[in-house]
Amino acid sequence: MLKISLEVKKIDYEKTFKNLIPKLTKELKEGEVPTEVTKLVNKLGDDLIPIGTKLLSFLDTDTRDQLLAWILEMMQASIVKSVNKALFDYLGGEAISIGVLYAIDKPGTGISLCAGQVKTDTSKLADSPALTGIIGGVAKLAFSVSDPKEVEKDVIKLLSADYVKSNIVLSLSEGLEKAGLAITLDDLLISADSPADKIPHIMDPEKDEGLLPDAIEDKLIDALVSWLKRTLLV
Repeated sequence: MLKISLEVKKIDYEKTFKNLIPKLTKELKEGEVPTEVTKLVNKLGDDLIPIGTKLLSFLDTDTRDQLLAWILEMMQASIVKSVNKALFDYLGGEAISIGVLYAIDKPGTGISLCAGQVKTDTSKLADSPALTGIIGGVAKLAFSVSDPKEVEKDVIKLLSADYVKSNIVLSLSEGLEKAGLAITLDDLLISADSPADKIPHIMDPEKDEGLLPDAIEDKLIDALVSWLKRTLLV
């Protein structure tokens, strides 16, 4: 299997959270065990959207990134489904499909995305209507003569070719957008996905007992307090 590391060029946090809050609240309401957060969500209803986006202005970029990483983790299934649909449409079949999508907090402010457990079907990839002309011909020849142990390297070379790579970036961006994430991707790097690579989780099961990670929950409370103080003391 492969791993696709995605370089993030820009994030429209306000648009992203406006898009995702309704989807996220729906999932929270459908949860089996009600929490204080879900009770609050139910009481606020549609008012949660303007309140949530307003709080963004009181959060630093690092906290916004952590919150986005948490949402990616919470909404993993629907986001992966949307991205795979975009790849399917571009390649004309299930030539490439990803298993997981997660965010990596970069040093300073910023995140990168990573698609892991990426499966490829070389026969469908070589016959893809998207890979026509010389590229498609070279792919078919390479896959037909390659040592089975070297096929993965040939797939990486094919997908890393400028023409193919740029279209994969566009497809992944489209899939993210349809899932509600207003994220502009800049570039990608394709490599082998080692079983030893651990998928990072924003939630720490040994420390975080609630719905939100403690670090994010504390920052949201601080943001809410700052907002109330500014509103009430003016």
